[in-house]
Amino acid sequence: MLFLLTGFLAQVPQLKSADFTNSGTTSAEKSLPLVTKKSNRIRVAYFSQDPPAIDSLSPSFDPDSYSVIVQIFDTLVYMDLDGNFKPGLATHWEKLSATRWRFYLREGVKFHNGEEFNANAVKFTFDYILNPNNNAGNRWIFSSLKRLIFDPAKPFQIDFETYKPDGMFLNRFNMFGSICPPLYIQAKGIEHFRKHPIGTGPFRFSEWSEGSHILLTRNNDYWAQGIPKINEVKFVVIPKSQWIKSFIEDKVDFIPNLSGNQTTQLMRRARGNAKIIKRPVLSSYWVMLRNQGPLASLDFRKALNYAVNKEDLVRFVDFGNAIPMASLGKQGEFGFNPELKPYSYSPHKAKALIDDLGLESPIKLKSLVADIAEPAAKVIQKNLEDVGVELELEVVSRSEWANRVVGYKIQTGKPADFDLVINIVDNPVFNLAFHAGLFLDSNSPWSLLNDKELDIRLQDTLNTADEKEHEKRLQALDRFIHEQAFMLFTTQKIITAAVKKEIDINTFGANGHLDYEVLSNANFVKE
Repeated sequence: MLFLLTGFLAQVPQLKSADFTNSGTTSAEKSLPLVTKKSNRIRVAYFSQDPPAIDSLSPSFDPDSYSVIVQIFDTLVYMDLDGNFKPGLATHWEKLSATRWRFYLREGVKFHNGEEFNANAVKFTFDYILNPNNNAGNRWIFSSLKRLIFDPAKPFQIDFETYKPDGMFLNRFNMFGSICPPLYIQAKGIEHFRKHPIGTGPFRFSEWSEGSHILLTRNNDYWAQGIPKINEVKFVVIPKSQWIKSFIEDKVDFIPNLSGNQTTQLMRRARGNAKIIKRPVLSSYWVMLRNQGPLASLDFRKALNYAVNKEDLVRFVDFGNAIPMASLGKQGEFGFNPELKPYSYSPHKAKALIDDLGLESPIKLKSLVADIAEPAAKVIQKNLEDVGVELELEVVSRSEWANRVVGYKIQTGKPADFDLVINIVDNPVFNLAFHAGLFLDSNSPWSLLNDKELDIRLQDTLNTADEKEHEKRLQALDRFIHEQAFMLFTTQKIITAAVKKEIDINTFGANGHLDYEVLSNANFVKE
């Protein structure tokens, strides 16, 4: 099953700019096969606070953590930048029945510490994830998995059995099925592993200086030939408000998620020493609702959607780099329902619905906002104010947001105490069911919602192995989410990434996430 995202998700041509100048290249650097200006290192500004975790067995499940995890770890199957399934630590696989898959594993692969990768490592990893006592953040996404079947006499073959047919089974492995070294973890302990992660990925963990940076170095023994092409990736911890300044001051080389309304400012200040990459991606400003208090009313949720001016979001938040959304589904995503139309901007209709509910004015709602989504949150706040709804914004780093929303629910089993939570989140698995489950399923560590009918419908969309039937059910689910206004629908992003002119990065993943292929294939322009 391939999700080939062409046409709409084709890369928008990058802006033209002048070449970088270089006055400090040494003779030693000139002798290297790849001549670079910064010792073959790319410095990335992706988060403004330390991520919650850098290993895939932690009680975390957030974009910041996985931007690092995918560089260190490999999965059995991955999806490339256009959404095609590719062999990872499994060379090939086959479906034995509607509920059983067999994977044939890659031989000769070593973990970064020299430990051998085999079926025992796969079974150890998923046994740990599925054990509820471990509170692994990615346990919910593998909730369809019943057991792994492993014959020690066949160390490079393993079977996965699901409870029911699962239309999203292979997609779940992308990013979230990172394989971990059992001997290392058993010898050192899980806490040591979390601070010093070991995987089989293209980059090795080197150091984590809290509040400063996370440094990864090239895995020279990586099983995939020709990558990575650079020696180091350094994730720098810098407040979002300082990203452009740091780029201009040559402290950052790559900003993968630049606000659309900042591109003009960056290009002007960079004076030709930068380029902008654009691509429509499966990402949005997500406004998740807790269906309690006034938000338990369908009419009130619809009123909020009528109150928000999506054209303002397109114009003022992303300077045209966005597309109004009708529901959860995004253009180019498997399961997107093209028949749905966005809620119209109608403050009059919104006020009429609210007045009919007889709610005391002003209606006060409390929200937690990731700093990366603050511009959109402020537009929404103003729109809601116009219809008598006061939205209190508490703005925090995306890492703190993840701790207080996702981490809180994983640890306590209860949703965070907010009426709304707002963040930018991509879809790493290219399937609408991922975001439906992540944002709306009452069992998800992200969800504030608790709606039994939604939970049942979501499971129904997944419990089929037939691709066409799965897509049909997803489109029906997208319509149901739209009609029930389970979220405040905003805009789909056209991602804008800024990169130094001397660095050869020319595209971004259609899923909107900083996938490992982006950095593994990055290079410096030869002189």
